[in-house]
Amino acid sequence: MTSTTLDTDIELLPPTSAEAVRRNAEALLPLVAEEADGIEAGARLTPRAEAAMRAAGVFEMAFPARRGGLEMTLADQLEVTATVAAVDASAGWNIGVLNAGGIYATRLGDEAYAELYPTRDHPTSGSFHPRGRADRVEGGYLVSGQWDWGSGSYTADYIVGGGEVFDDGEPVLDDQGVQRVLGFWLPQEALIIEHNWQTLGVRGTGSTSYRIDTPTFVPERYTFDRLAPDTADADPLNKSVTLAHFALGGVVLGIARHLVQLTGETILVRGGARADSTTKQALGEMMAEVDYAYAGARETARMTDEIIFTPGRGLTPLERARMTAANTASAGALQRVLTQCIEIASAHYIRDRNPIQRVIRDAMSALAHAGTRKKHLVALAHAALTDPSGGWTVPDRPSHGLPDGRW
Repeated sequence: MTSTTLDTDIELLPPTSAEAVRRNAEALLPLVAEEADGIEAGARLTPRAEAAMRAAGVFEMAFPARRGGLEMTLADQLEVTATVAAVDASAGWNIGVLNAGGIYATRLGDEAYAELYPTRDHPTSGSFHPRGRADRVEGGYLVSGQWDWGSGSYTADYIVGGGEVFDDGEPVLDDQGVQRVLGFWLPQEALIIEHNWQTLGVRGTGSTSYRIDTPTFVPERYTFDRLAPDTADADPLNKSVTLAHFALGGVVLGIARHLVQLTGETILVRGGARADSTTKQALGEMMAEVDYAYAGARETARMTDEIIFTPGRGLTPLERARMTAANTASAGALQRVLTQCIEIASAHYIRDRNPIQRVIRDAMSALAHAGTRKKHLVALAHAALTDPSGGWTVPDRPSHGLPDGRW
């Protein structure tokens, strides 16, 4: 495998395999550390960081194998995102979000896919909140609206927006009686970027809002069903819409790991092993939280991968809820780590020059994300109460016929 040397003196492997992308992610870390201040100040990836990350293939992990993509497992996507986020949360966030573009692209027909993705090096950002409006016309839709939380949109070659569908002014309903919501590849020339991403933390995600004021035509072939039901016969990463942002959970894990590292280094400066037992206990609790949060997220990813990469096998409601709950559980660990870190750092973290401050701000902002909310645990409990045969906890789960007898 021939490596590529960037003008940054980093050698990267061609991103033609999962192993190459994993190794590239590790190779990126010194550069990400060097660019972290610029990423923070510019509220987006720096040109140097973007070029290196594109070359590393870290935005290409979710493209389908049937179209020549890497189709990397959830476990690999989680690991790559968390590895980078442990150095800079915003860089990791860009990875977790932009990889969903490969999943969106999976839903395109062959003609549209060939037009939009002649190569996989076309990062795609997307936002579905708030929803825009799409009025059906011949051959497609007239789309307008404003979309917030457009993470990665400065880096993206394409931007997707969600819209509620209307026909002759009336809502179009799906088979469940819910208004249909599609994702649209938005025409770049019609987009107005608002540059309104000024935040407490994760500033470098570039999660600006964007809008289209005048309804603009988007052809039917540049759309996908955002609320499509789970499909067991689909590509592995497209069997459920809930899979699209699983890797974003790696940001929470990476931030927690970073907080432990910085807290440990702070204690070393203050005397290290001579620290009082209360301080040592707090650090030990932080270390254990990260260890077990990582272990739980990795195991959840592994179990989910076993299901979705088994032909004809889809996620049950309980399995899907367990997968979604992994990020919520990791966020709980981050919250506890954050509390201990603030206690140990004391007043020193309020100074801009203290490296802990930025990571604390990133942690607080990551914990505000909808994917970390405890409300996701409602679906987990509901699924178990509806069908207890799936097991109350992971150790209770029955075998579902996989070759080695595991979940």
